[in-house]
Formats: sequence, structure tokens, C-alpha cells
Amino acid sequence: MGIIDRIILSIYTLLLIVLALGVIMLSLRLVSLEIIWTSLSYIYGQWEAGLAGLVFLLISLRLFFAGIRPKNRRDTIVHHTEMGNVHISVSAVENLVEKVTRIIRGVRDAKISVVHDEQTGLKISIRASVSPESNVPAVTSEIQQRVKEYIKNTVGIDAVEISIIVENISNDFKPKQRVK
Repeated sequence: MGIIDRIILSIYTLLLIVLALGVIMLSLRLVSLEIIWTSLSYIYGQWEAGLAGLVFLLISLRLFFAGIRPKNRRDTIVHHTEMGNVHISVSAVENLVEKVTRIIRGVRDAKISVVHDEQTGLKISIRASVSPESNVPAVTSEIQQRVKEYIKNTVGIDAVEISIIVENISNDFKPKQRVK
């Protein structure tokens, strides 16, 4: 459940608490029944009340389906071998791709995003900053080739799509992270 759904759920829960307190007060005769009937007679025929009811219905349905819907995104990649299954986390693949891109000459910085889907396979998106003295098509081609080979040799799966976006061509030097 996302952050927006959690905020909506919190507000919705508070409104249900108020409604529950109202029912408790009615059942204990702390509130007069005439007050409730007067309030309900005011709502009768008001389109704004119907709109508010529709909003609450839609919020209820959204929260209901958000609670029962399974997550589509898999956090692991399953590699089938003769001896059994190997689960590799998507963040591990992102770290491998980052390691490969940072050692390529001409790459200043790289941000990696990896998405794995059962039907489409592995998709890698790289947002890179390159140095101005490098040949951008050659650098991007080398990134794609090295990433594909490294993922195939290390993880044992083929990357279906490797897309590269050159965000910046810059002289700004950011020190490369060392792998310990």
C-alpha cells in the first residue's frame, strides 16, 4: 500500500471512529433520537450529500482493492538451475550494473533502475553523466555491451532491454565509489 493510500486510510479511519462514537452515544441514549432524525431529514434531497456518499464509496473500494491486491513487482529474480532455484534480488542486480558502469572510461555518474517482470524479462534503465571529451555513442554502446555481458556471466540471465539516458555531459568530477 502506497503513502497516498495510507493517508486516505488514516483519514477514513478517523471518520469511522467518529461514526462509531455516534452509534455508541445513540445506543446509550446520550444523544436524542430527534436530533438524528432532524439531521437525516436535512440530508434528504440534497445532491451534495449524495456526492459525499459517492466519494466515501469510491474511497472504500480503493482501500478494499489496495488491501487484497497482490504486489505485481517481484523483488527477486528466480534463476532456474539443475540443482534448484536461485533467487537474486533486484537491488543486487542494480549494484552489479552500477559497478560495471562506473568503471567505464568517460562515465562520470550513473543512476540505475532495474525492473523484472515474468512476461517481459529484465529491463535495465541507466541515467548517466558522461565527460565532454568522450564519444557519447561509443560510451553508451560500451555500457550496453558490458552490462549485458556482465549480467549474463554473473547472474546467468539475459537482459532484455538496456536503455541509457545521457542526462548530463559535464566536467564535474564525482569520485567513484570503491567496492570493498
